[in-house]
Amino acid sequence: MTQKTGKKWKTKRCGRCQQIHYGYSGKLDKDRNEYVVCGKTNKKMLINGNGPLLFVTEWIEVIKE
Repeated sequence: MTQKTGKKWKTKRCGRCQQIHYGYSGKLDKDRNEYVVCGKTNKKMLINGNGPLLFVTEWIEVIKE
């Protein structure tokens, strides 16, 4: 079962599909690394950019005000 972090993320340019993403839910993998899933390709992308996923994307946390 996937564990959600309760955080939301956005990016101006997805490294996988080159599109803008907003409001993506953070999840934890088995190694406790936070990731989101690209809405177009349905592939995992790590938030911190480390690990085997080589698609570099700058993720920014969406802060509720």
